[in-house]
Amino acid sequence: MRSIERVFPSGLCGVIRTDNADIAFQACLAAIEGGIGTIEITTTVPSWYEIIRGLIGTTLGKVSIGVGTVWDPGAVADAKEAGADFVVTPVLLPEVAEACGKEDILCVLGALTPTEIYQARLAGANLVKVFPVGPVGGPEYIRALQGPMGSVPLWASGGVEIEQIPAYLRLGVKAVGLTGAVFPADVLARRDMEAVRERASRAAEAAAGAGVRR
Repeated sequence: MRSIERVFPSGLCGVIRTDNADIAFQACLAAIEGGIGTIEITTTVPSWYEIIRGLIGTTLGKVSIGVGTVWDPGAVADAKEAGADFVVTPVLLPEVAEACGKEDILCVLGALTPTEIYQARLAGANLVKVFPVGPVGGPEYIRALQGPMGSVPLWASGGVEIEQIPAYLRLGVKAVGLTGAVFPADVLARRDMEAVRERASRAAEAAAGAGVRR
């Protein structure tokens, strides 16, 4: 299993959601070119397995790729076989954590409340995705969690804006998930890969400007 620091070297993860496999592949490449070093491809993307294999081959394995929106523990073995470095669930699913343990792949379980975050950690999550963080307060919610949850590695996702990246990273968040901030639906619909690349570049600059050593 690769460490959190190796899987999320910049603290950023682009999260792609689209119903078009070709757009997904091209958008991921554009985001990588813009400076996003980690990509999550959700299982809702058609041909996600082949996209992962293609990205790994194109980038020569220099970018960490994960599988998201995993509900079925059976998908963990498929993710590992495709070459994924991590698996992400939208909610607390201990059975997925168990499968990740068997496959020796980094496990990210979704949670929101303090109780869910605690239970996710007990279930075996290497990293807990606080989702959706935006509607419940964004960075201030993470700050409020730090007292009792300071030792739990967190991923902030859901409604994160590029301008908020430094705040999250300075709060000690291990990963910041970027969906609409890098892959807006309208941008994907018109296949504007230059816009994806530009957004990814701004996100990478924001992360670097946070001044957090990883």
